[in-house]
Formats: sequence, structure tokens, C-alpha cells
Amino acid sequence: MLDSGAVQSIYSGGVPHTDTRGAFRSRYGPGSFFPRCLYHAVPGSFATIRRAGFNCVHVWEGVRLGQVIGELRSAGLQVIPHLPTHEEVVEFASDPHILGWYLDEEPTGHAYLDMARTGAPGLIAERYRIFLGRMAAIKAVDPHHPVFPLDGTYAPPGLGDWWDRWNTVGDVSAHDNYPLQRGTTSLEALARSVSRAATLNGERKPLWITLQAFGGLPGLEGEARMPTPVELRSMAFTAIVHGATGLILFAWDSPVTRMGHVLGIGPATRERYDSGTAASPEDAASSRALWAGAVALNAELERLTPALLAPTARVPYEVWHAGESRTPSPLGSMLKQNADGGYTMLVANLEGTPLAARYDFHGGVASVRRREPDGSARPLAHDASRFGDRLPAFGAAVYELRLEP
Repeated sequence: MLDSGAVQSIYSGGVPHTDTRGAFRSRYGPGSFFPRCLYHAVPGSFATIRRAGFNCVHVWEGVRLGQVIGELRSAGLQVIPHLPTHEEVVEFASDPHILGWYLDEEPTGHAYLDMARTGAPGLIAERYRIFLGRMAAIKAVDPHHPVFPLDGTYAPPGLGDWWDRWNTVGDVSAHDNYPLQRGTTSLEALARSVSRAATLNGERKPLWITLQAFGGLPGLEGEARMPTPVELRSMAFTAIVHGATGLILFAWDSPVTRMGHVLGIGPATRERYDSGTAASPEDAASSRALWAGAVALNAELERLTPALLAPTARVPYEVWHAGESRTPSPLGSMLKQNADGGYTMLVANLEGTPLAARYDFHGGVASVRRREPDGSARPLAHDASRFGDRLPAFGAAVYELRLEP
């Protein structure tokens, strides 16, 4: 079956991203930065996080920037300070490790809950007014770093316009999307929210998506479950194919996350801390496994960064799929033009079932290799204008192509 929605053509004129200090770019070059961030890092964790291939962190709000800036510098990590004080902006505006200033967390959803609790419909407008004032105050001190909110996964009933407003007001568009609940069969919602944000911003702003790297523990509302390494990779590629130009994983496991009934990830996740909810041995093992998956993903994304930040190729092709599908467009794909004249193709299977895929090019296909997550590559059979492959449930694939002139 022809997957008419699979081919993503955004960013053909350049990919909006930043350098390490948040300065805007649209073409890949020296200093170009694709964030691979970890949320809720705490003091003492930064060297471990850097060794895992992350290049930036969100530091837990309970720690002031001055307390950790030395450790961040030693680890070589960029930082996204959350709720910075005016004094912190003044002191650290010129620090080379600042990536951007993060001012408000999930404002649409939190305002909706506040309005439901108090019956005051003007609370979201007031929250927005406060954000604008704070953003202006930071810009007066530091006009160089991006300032932004990080909104939630979806727009609550009646607040779609506000979600759009929050996701376009910042210098960077940022939101979270945690699609994996018990029984989840598709990543379509993730693809939809990222595409919506990219379109709202006219493909002109960096788009940082916070992805699910946690599981719920007793006491957490909802049924969020710990992803597998395969699912984390698929979420990453689904987001990238639909417009993400940076990834933030939620979250580093610590007593902070456990107080919120959340099990994060880490290389040596403990079952319990002195405070917070305990994890079962099985859940702690899943956390450690996902950490290993994140390490592998970081290494793969680092190798792919020149392609991820390269313009999308203006090459016509079609994607076909076979297999059980619950959504009209179960595959997402993006073709990138490489500096050497070749192409890198990114594909994500949004479905929780295996699919056979076929890629038809209007011109000739000279060669195809499938690049594995570990960096190895193997040739794929092809004919004059097409090739095929099989994607596992929530699978992703990277192909290196040479096309006939």
C-alpha cells in the first residue's frame, strides 16, 4: 500500500538549529549543535552523563546554577537553566556553557488545571503575560541566548490556540511528548505534535522535543511505562523525521524523580533511595537497560549529526508498506543530501507491529547500504529504481544511498 504521508519534505531550505551557545543557524558547519540532553541532572552526575554521550543537561530546579557551573565546565556539558533568577542571568550570560534559558514548564496544561481548580478563566492569559515580561527582562540583559517555555504533550480541551501560542512564543519551540502507556500501539501522536510545532513556526525555529525515558511508579497518575531501547530509538527517529532538531530525554534517575513517583534512567539504577518511591528489581533493570540504549543512541546521533542538520533533499520518491497497520501513515521518512553527493535516508516505523517497506525513486538507484546503530553497514539488494527492507515493531532504519545522475 502506498503510504502517502510517509515522505517528510520539511527543511529543504535548511535546518533551523543553534550552535553550542544558542546562536541561530540554518546550515550545518563548525560549531553546529544537535542537543542530546538529559533532564533533571543533579550534582555529582555530570561526568557520568557526559561519558554516556549526552552533550547537555537540564539541571534540577532545586539547585542554583552557581552551585554546579564548575562541575558542568569540567564535564564539558552545555546547560539549560530552568527558572533562572535575574542575578543568574546577569552573572552567567557570557558563560560558554549556557545553551538557553527555560522559563515555564508545560504552561498550557498547568494553566488548564489551575482554571479547573479555581474557576478563573483568565489564568492562562496572566501566565502568558508574566512569561512575556520575564522574557523581555532576560533579553535586555542577554540578547544572545534563546529564551523559551517547554510545553506539554497536547492541548487540553478548548486550549488548542493557547498550545499554538506557547509553542511559537519562544526563540526555540519546545514541548514534551510521552506516548508510551500500557497498551500503546502507535507513535502517531508524537509525530503529530512535532509536525504541528514545526509547521506553526514556518520551519524557521529550532525544535527541541522532550522524549520519554522513564516509567511510572505507584502513585504516578497515568500508566506511563519504561520504553525499551528499540522504542527509544524509534521515538527519536520519529521526532527527527517530523521536525525535531534536538532531543531531551526525561529523566536522570535520582531521589528527585522518585519523589514524583517516576523511575528515570541511569547506569546503576537503585531500587530505593532514602526517600521517594521504591522500584522493583525488574523495573530497576529496565532502567539500566534503557540507559545502555541511550548510550548507543547518543553515539549514533553524533555520527549522524551532519546529515540530521543538512537540508532535506528535493528528490521525489514514494514509500510503500505491507503488514498490519492501525494508522493511515505508519511510516515516516526523510532524505538528506550529504556533502559528498550521496544521501542519508531516515525511516521510522510508528506502529507496534512489523512492517515491510519499499522505497521507489523516480530516478535510478546505484547503491544502498543499511547503516546499523553500532555504525556497521551492510549492502541491500535493489533494482533499477527501488529497494525494500523490513522494519520491526517500533523500528527505525538509516540508509546510505547513491542515486544515478
